[in-house]
Amino acid sequence: MNTIEIKEQPDPIDVLVQKYPSVFKNMDSNVPYDLPSGWVKLLDDACIELSVVLDEERKSTPETPDNPLFVPLQIKEKFGGLRFYYMMNTENNDLVRTVQRLIDSAEDKSYTVCEVTGKPGELCKNGWHFKTLCEEVRIRNGFELVGHKEFD
Repeated sequence: MNTIEIKEQPDPIDVLVQKYPSVFKNMDSNVPYDLPSGWVKLLDDACIELSVVLDEERKSTPETPDNPLFVPLQIKEKFGGLRFYYMMNTENNDLVRTVQRLIDSAEDKSYTVCEVTGKPGELCKNGWHFKTLCEEVRIRNGFELVGHKEFD
């Protein structure tokens, strides 16, 4: 009889939390998240830039536990796209716009990346369920491309 070795993989959000403490240090451990595996790289890329701008701001404006600079509230897929909800406590409007631009960019890119594989993908629909999927995953799961004549 063959034995199967099962290796436990770390949760992708836990990896990002450890890799980018300046982004996730104020995240409540009970924060709901559902980060599809295909979008981990998208969020990783956004966190690289987020950590730089947040660390820079913290040098000039220290935060307190009662008034944290940046707090992730929720990370998930919704209607086929990445959603990253957060709260900021700052009067620095340039920082707010920069953070919003970085997160908006990752969310926009999610509509071009398969949430399952990380390969190039397109927005698809199966009934009332929307997903961004590559061709292979789309066909295997019975999804149709959004915008085709079936949905016009």
